Amino acid sequence: MNKDLRNQIPADEQSMALRIDSLVEDMQPSQAFQWNLENQLMDKATTPPAQSWLTKIMIPIGWAIAAIGGVLLLNWALRTFVPQAPLAAGPTETQEVSFTDRVRSGTICTAPLALAHGFDVFLTNEDKTGFVPVDTGNALGELDSFAWSADGEQLAVVGNTTGSGNIYLTDPTGRETGYLLLASGAGYLRGAAWSRDGKQLILWSSQNMTTLYQLSALGHGLIEKQLNVQILGTPQFTPDGHIIYYGVDGTAAGLFLMTQESSEPFLLMPEIEGESSFAFSPDGSLLAYMEYDHEKGEARLSTQKLSKGEYRLLGTLFIPKGSGSSVPNTANLSWSPDGQSLVFDFGRNSTDHVIYLARTNGSGLIKVADSAYAPSISADGNCLAYIRAQQVFLLDLRSVSANSTTATPILLADLPAGRGTPNFKQDKLQWSPQSNP
Repeated sequence: MNKDLRNQIPADEQSMALRIDSLVEDMQPSQAFQWNLENQLMDKATTPPAQSWLTKIMIPIGWAIAAIGGVLLLNWALRTFVPQAPLAAGPTETQEVSFTDRVRSGTICTAPLALAHGFDVFLTNEDKTGFVPVDTGNALGELDSFAWSADGEQLAVVGNTTGSGNIYLTDPTGRETGYLLLASGAGYLRGAAWSRDGKQLILWSSQNMTTLYQLSALGHGLIEKQLNVQILGTPQFTPDGHIIYYGVDGTAAGLFLMTQESSEPFLLMPEIEGESSFAFSPDGSLLAYMEYDHEKGEARLSTQKLSKGEYRLLGTLFIPKGSGSSVPNTANLSWSPDGQSLVFDFGRNSTDHVIYLARTNGSGLIKVADSAYAPSISADGNCLAYIRAQQVFLLDLRSVSANSTTATPILLADLPAGRGTPNFKQDKLQWSPQSNP
């Protein structure tokens, strides 16, 4: 309503006029409609006031409000009952790629996964849908185990033919490289481990359990060291070049250490009761191990700083008090590549082994898989591989929270046909230490 029209309204009716003006603005009629209404009001306002000004304009204003309401009602009806043209599609949110697709396409967990099973050694194919046997020719009748070099460039395959230990070297793709040790006469070799610099391997034989074998990676022949302690598991090089292994002497079993200065090992940790229940951190500063306390009925996962002897308890599992064959075994203890986690399996046999993950910050043990064994964490830290019910599974480690796991593992492949049945004491999985093949 224009100012000239409002000035002609009696003072006592100004407030009502302002309310009507505000109402018209809220309805937002067309400009032509407003001008027509104001012209009518001006005409009415200039005629002799037989009645009050407000009474005269109420009728046209009422018709105006009714007309505007009708327009709004018709517009609502058209929007409701008449199909509207679809809006132009905007950019869609990018759909998250699944864990399975990322594994198959090679964007995560790209390194090869090695498997020892049924007297054969296998490597995963390129898209992680199966296993391909490592072809070592006819010289190795039984392949017992394997060992990745620290840089992931070589895979040493340990095998035997009629009691003669052999070692075959291949690259991460499984293509032929050649024999490092052939018909050695060392007896039935059970395992080998690399030095951190990749220049040596250390071996043991189940036929000569008091003999330690060292072998140059250049193939210069075996060096034998006779010991007074039996070897019960594959020896390992310590970060400073000493040798450590699980064994037994005439009085006790446990973890033995042999320094470079001494040719005889000594008992370092009698609390350790398994050949694969200890492991050095990737940087070599920490030793992780499972110690058994039979009096308290506890198996304690701990780490110890080698330089200062600092001890940290990571988690505890209950075991029967006293000693006996019913005590669960700890096996396949290994570190994540970033040194922030440990993984192992714990149980009496393949059907009751449970896989646990432990954070080095001491937040406790996380159960990640039942009835499973042979866990191994990929070089990029994304995939946990393990064996369960004659199949190999992969678990997305991003789904593992502080105390639980929420993701469903994906099937990598069935265990390939071998010359033996699945055996949780012999089957082994291990990712290559490098991220890419």
